[in-house]
Amino acid sequence: MENKEIEIKIGLFGVGGVGKSTITTRFLKNIFIEDYDPTIDDIYIKKNDLNNKKIKFNILDTASQDSSYDPFPNYVRQTNIFVLIYSITDKHSFEVIKNFDKEIKYILDIEDKDYPKVLIGNKSDLTMKREISIEKGKELAKELNCKFIETSAKTGENINQIFYETILLEIELKNQNQKKKKKGKCLLM
Repeated sequence: MENKEIEIKIGLFGVGGVGKSTITTRFLKNIFIEDYDPTIDDIYIKKNDLNNKKIKFNILDTASQDSSYDPFPNYVRQTNIFVLIYSITDKHSFEVIKNFDKEIKYILDIEDKDYPKVLIGNKSDLTMKREISIEKGKELAKELNCKFIETSAKTGENINQIFYETILLEIELKNQNQKKKKKGKCLLM
């Protein structure tokens, strides 16, 4: 039996400068680019084999400064796993994560439900400039009902873990959908 490819549509969301593009570049090419122009929205594809499963990552690297950015609703609708990113050195980037969460729920029309997401505190290599403690990150993740990971795109710390968490979320999502389909069937006699 041939292994079917698992396709994951991942959206990286956060204000400008939190490291969405550097995280993407670190994952795709295992390099860190110190200086670059601000991102123009882009989609990247990477294929991996993991535990004998073929994984296709579709990564949407958004240039959004905030959720009022015009294409934001379209990006949300194209995504099935959300990565909410803030910089541990930027209090504002942390404070607006709740706004992103609220806007995503509104666009998905699930204001009273949850959606698959991971919270990332990036730039963990800049401990001397830290404005957001690990504890605050964990508290927010608990409030948002999601996993929390601190990363450094510069050193590569936990970058792959972000994307492996998305695999687990996607598999869980597919399993939930299959259970719903099975429950919905009835037999008429």
